[in-house]
Amino acid sequence: PMTSVFWLKAGIFALWGTLLAAIDLKTFRLPHALTLPLGVTGFLLSFVPGNGLTPGESFLGIVSGLLPLGLLAWKRPAAYGFGDAVFAGAIGSFAGAAGLGLALVLGRIGALVFFRIRKDRGLLPFGPFLASGGLAGLFVEESVRHVSHYLICYGN
Repeated sequence: PMTSVFWLKAGIFALWGTLLAAIDLKTFRLPHALTLPLGVTGFLLSFVPGNGLTPGESFLGIVSGLLPLGLLAWKRPAAYGFGDAVFAGAIGSFAGAAGLGLALVLGRIGALVFFRIRKDRGLLPFGPFLASGGLAGLFVEESVRHVSHYLICYGN
């Protein structure tokens, strides 16, 4: 079962992610004043037993978000901002690299579907899709961890 520390971590991410999504919807910005502390919080939580990640997995998640999306933001500033990259790193600090990968895939699919169905084809903030994908990635990563642990310990 998921521990109370994991549920605390998920709750922190859900609240902070919702705030960031709302800000991005209104301003098309993900402020570093909120994304950086979120990443630090996720990393610090990785030191608490029962959170679901080791500090190494959390750090790998941070790097897996910052580097590729940071490069995209640098190469294609009209499409991505550095706020998206820092938010992706923060998601990685909570969900690890695998959870971040799922967050990016789900976020991208959600953004594409939303973009296709809406009438106004203007700019679309990516933050809300990253936030919802991040929360899904957090839970799927933890669920897969539990299933694989069960299979290793009890499966034949």
